[in-house]
Amino acid sequence: MTIADSIWLATALLHREHLQVPDFSVQEIIQRSLEVRHEGYRPGVPVFTSKHCVANKPPNPLRHRMLVETTRGRRRLFRTGDAFHPDRQNGKIRPDKKDLPIAYQPLIDWYETDYSRRTTYSQTRLPGDERLGAPFSRPQAGVAFIGPAGSIVIPDEIRKDIGIEEGARLTIRRDQNRIVLEPFSEDHIGRLRGSCKDSESLVDLREREHQDERY
Repeated sequence: MTIADSIWLATALLHREHLQVPDFSVQEIIQRSLEVRHEGYRPGVPVFTSKHCVANKPPNPLRHRMLVETTRGRRRLFRTGDAFHPDRQNGKIRPDKKDLPIAYQPLIDWYETDYSRRTTYSQTRLPGDERLGAPFSRPQAGVAFIGPAGSIVIPDEIRKDIGIEEGARLTIRRDQNRIVLEPFSEDHIGRLRGSCKDSESLVDLREREHQDERY
């Protein structure tokens, strides 16, 4: 079994054993990987868990998309719709069933028919979050990537919840050190009406520009 396959297997087993836990620490995954390999420690396991298998990190050099970094030091299995680095477009997502021990091969079916198709929202885990119990109520969070010509890839789960479809227009503005994106709709335009009422109107400004051009 390759290191990457053992890391995917370890993470899948952790998800199956702790159904209410959305993600796991890098150390938990490494420890579970050592248990399923039965071959002792291998130096490459930590770097595969922290970098090589992580979809939302730049490839260096491997392009696997087996895991997702939910927050610093924590990982979960990659699923359909997760954002990933553009250079990992064709990266490996899961092991081939034949490459796993027979006892673990049903995990591939579980992943394809259940886990990968779940429509849950992404969460940013912060210190103090409970490991078990009710679902988190924190705001949605995800990782977006900048593509060619400055295009932005928004996580699929967030787009579906907000109702953003291909070709939709978004307003973009800077708020100090943040970039804020909002759907461009009639409701959004209505919220903006009157926000600049103390300044010169666009009509007056355009008329003054025409007058200036005459002289």
